[in-house]
Amino acid sequence: MDRVKAMGNRQQIQEIPGALRMTLEKAHADYGERIRRVRWGEGPIYVCGAGDCGALGLAAGYAFETFPGWPVVARPVEVFQNYDLALLHPRSVLVMMSARGDWPEAQELAHSAQQRGCTLVALTSNPEGPLANLADHVFPVQAEGNAESAIVTVCMHGALNFLAFEAMRLLKRPKPYWDAIAKEFDQLPNQLEWVYTQLSFVLRSAAAEVALVPGLSIVGGGFFHYPACRVARRVRLLSGLRAEALEASEYRGGIFNRIGRDDSVIFLSGSHSKLKKLIHGCAAQTRSNGARVLSLTDSNDRELVDTSDLGILVPSLQEAPASILTLFILEWLATEVSQAAKHAS
Repeated sequence: MDRVKAMGNRQQIQEIPGALRMTLEKAHADYGERIRRVRWGEGPIYVCGAGDCGALGLAAGYAFETFPGWPVVARPVEVFQNYDLALLHPRSVLVMMSARGDWPEAQELAHSAQQRGCTLVALTSNPEGPLANLADHVFPVQAEGNAESAIVTVCMHGALNFLAFEAMRLLKRPKPYWDAIAKEFDQLPNQLEWVYTQLSFVLRSAAAEVALVPGLSIVGGGFFHYPACRVARRVRLLSGLRAEALEASEYRGGIFNRIGRDDSVIFLSGSHSKLKKLIHGCAAQTRSNGARVLSLTDSNDRELVDTSDLGILVPSLQEAPASILTLFILEWLATEVSQAAKHAS
């Protein structure tokens, strides 16, 4: 049974590039017109991730604030329903994210939003689901699978970042660097395929090491914070290992002092990350404390590469596309860690 499950998980990883390609192609075709129909207004965008997408609000904050420049208030559905309803008014926009769209608390909040007359936007892989039926505008995600699957998670993350980027291109004054980011989104499925074919040995080596450590921390800031949170949870669920995700400034603020010499820390970054100097400092301090440093970055990020005991090197991309590639690799790593842990026990 375990072997069948492992084959299923690895098959999912192999299918992610194709699913992401379909998601981005559909987004290219449809999102522009859907974005124009939404009255985004001048106030903050309220964002709630429901259940399976609870932590995706972290990613939404960075995406909407970085690209179109809209302030974001991101809360879990249950928190927003009980503490923040007073913020909603007829000119508000509430973006709700749920893969299947059938989370009861999400439906309750959607009804509350309707009663207050605000605009409800849904990002979901189930355009016929309950949440989509309640929404004023639906941005569909072309991904099949259960809400927890790696395929759906990567495609939801990719669609969210593309939605924010496309809103910027449609609603803001053009900037020369936008074309380069657009090209990276277009090429992203090919980058995932390249990584899958080229990094198998490195990923399995890293997984074998992670499976033996007493504690694993995954540190990421900015666009890389959500991949860290998502995959720390996946490692705990799939392997039963002690794993935690830490935001880079929180880690630098003193948490690194409790990292043991036998622990490992994975640092997520890239040469285009605005927080790379912070990550470099965190990695150097961790190394001096005697813990093992692993990193997932690109080859142009030499300072982090040189500090690492083991580095997973990927193509150099801007932060948003890089975070999607990083999430894919970490989902793959979590699958390999679960298998390595079983073999080690």
